[in-house]
Amino acid sequence: MEWTTDQIETMRAGRRGHHNPVHRDTVTWLRTGAETDGRYGLLHVEVEPGGEVLAHYHYRLAMHLRVLEGTLRVQVGHLVRDLGPGGEAEIPEEHLLRWRNSGESPARFVVEVRPAHEGLEKGLVVLQGLARDGRTRKNGMPRNPLRTALLMETADIHLPGAYRWFGPLIRGLAALAHRRGTGRELEDRYCP
Repeated sequence: MEWTTDQIETMRAGRRGHHNPVHRDTVTWLRTGAETDGRYGLLHVEVEPGGEVLAHYHYRLAMHLRVLEGTLRVQVGHLVRDLGPGGEAEIPEEHLLRWRNSGESPARFVVEVRPAHEGLEKGLVVLQGLARDGRTRKNGMPRNPLRTALLMETADIHLPGAYRWFGPLIRGLAALAHRRGTGRELEDRYCP
């Protein structure tokens, strides 16, 4: 990632941020796949102290994370590092990812997603909206299992450990959610 802080702030101007009170973060898509011909997506994240995203991984995309401000504890696979301004982490496909603002002040970072992933772009916006509306659990996942399965499938979000065994169940629930029009309902409600 070669963007300067000024370039990032210019990209943020006029873009809508989506706040999640459960994860205590606000995400803003700076560039979507539609804007980059699918090459990459660029996400700006502001996270309050103690805010975090629990362990997960993606099968179909890789990420590159760079801290702009504050302190971020990042886990990639089994490696855990505290990153300050300018600190970077590469997250290859199928590698565990977890992050937490371990500092006492807000942290800001950008994430480049390669290749761009429309499902992740919309899925994060929907998840933020569900959390704002009080429709998620303490871990940030939707209370409704059909919505959870649909978002996990659409956004290529996979959970580690024993949750890996739930893959067939998640695919079945996601198929049911598609048939019921849950995806369109969520998109209409939360995606601009």
